[in-house]
Amino acid sequence: MSGAAIEARLRNVSRIALYGSLVLAAVLAGLLLHLASDPLTEEQTVTWHLTDFESLPEVQLLREYVQIDTSLATGSAVAGARFLGRQLESAGIPFHLEPVGETDANLWAILEGEDPRAVVLHHHIDVEDVPAAEEWRHPPFAAAFDLPWLYGLGTYDMKSVGIAQLLAMVELARSGAPLKRSVILLATTGEETGSHLGTRWVLREHPELVARFDVVLTEGGVLEGLTLDDIKYWGTEFAQKRYWDLVACSPDRQRLELLREDLLVYGRPREGELLVPEEVRAFLPAYAATRDRPLYRWALEDPSRILRDPALFNLLPPYLQAMFRNELHPFDVQEVAGGGWRLPIKVHLLPGVDFDAVREELLPAWLFHGVETVLDAEPAADHGSPLTHPVMDAIEETLRRHDRSAPVGPMFLPWTATDSRFFRAQGIPSYGFTPFKVLTSDALRVGGAGERIALPAYVEGIAIYRELLRRLVT
Repeated sequence: MSGAAIEARLRNVSRIALYGSLVLAAVLAGLLLHLASDPLTEEQTVTWHLTDFESLPEVQLLREYVQIDTSLATGSAVAGARFLGRQLESAGIPFHLEPVGETDANLWAILEGEDPRAVVLHHHIDVEDVPAAEEWRHPPFAAAFDLPWLYGLGTYDMKSVGIAQLLAMVELARSGAPLKRSVILLATTGEETGSHLGTRWVLREHPELVARFDVVLTEGGVLEGLTLDDIKYWGTEFAQKRYWDLVACSPDRQRLELLREDLLVYGRPREGELLVPEEVRAFLPAYAATRDRPLYRWALEDPSRILRDPALFNLLPPYLQAMFRNELHPFDVQEVAGGGWRLPIKVHLLPGVDFDAVREELLPAWLFHGVETVLDAEPAADHGSPLTHPVMDAIEETLRRHDRSAPVGPMFLPWTATDSRFFRAQGIPSYGFTPFKVLTSDALRVGGAGERIALPAYVEGIAIYRELLRRLVT
């Protein structure tokens, strides 16, 4: 297998799809039928048609951004960065746009405050490549209205957050209010394929900028519920697993198919090897109180109960089980251009776990006899961000002001990866926050036949993000 082929190894599997755990949780709970018929709150169902959403400036901005193809295969993040630059320029905010290659670019802009240490508003410009475009209800980059929804690739992941950040910054600049802290808007490329030319590039190549990063707000927040009138949990991501990519290569496809089957059987931790990292122990009690099943509430409020009782562990849904163990997930065997086959394998490690200590447990050497392997480890943090950070308090206060009934708290993501892992590796606290009251399991048909965002929730989320930023820096 050629070096070039290996270098191109994980474009389609460089990370687990964002928020996949919550989508699966929703499926397991049978929520999707609710979501299809209940995309709005009862109040919104009655009143949304009274607003001309199509003409709202914030909706027009999102629509224009979504219509720019920023996928790797057919689009350009440079075009997306230039769009953001035009908005900043019209608001009189200086910015720096850095092309990286022909189609990639990063952009940042700074509002100076008394304290040069900045609140960083981060989003990624790129979207994933279009899968099965013929199955889409609307063309992926049409940004089509189907009120109260706006459809299009990137409407949720994560151009809507990018516009919320942009408008919050512009409002601050135009207000002339003195800022106690600086603000940096940071838009990066390549998140869907590992952030090599995006966040990781900025962290490596611009130490003078990174030295000002005090805390980061990015993607990763979740909203769980049966309907929007029955919110179960509004979570802010503060920790996630680390991911290692292993590619097994062979000229024999059947050998890799057998390896995949063996890994599904043998490449699993035993019951006695369950763990409760500090981050999971801090998260679960808050989450437990929001569960409907008494058994889940009782088990999760004290995670050590699960360690002592394997039968209790086996009753948990898979996304909760994943918080107690290291895991691996083999993907489908893929043909390599130029000859040969490869089997991509994603290894999920709990915070604080050393890969070498669990490699034999998850990837027994005897399974790989006669198979070439290539291992790629990201420079990701093996820890979460502090739950005691003032940003967490500000998020909770802001959300509670908009919905006092919604349970608000931290979120540990067990099957997902965001760029927070790279900021944390540099010692920079990073939090995944969504201001939009859109159920994650509904909006995130990401890469599916209809990624979308409900416009009433989007407009409200713009206001929430503005309020949060004012709370943090003025």
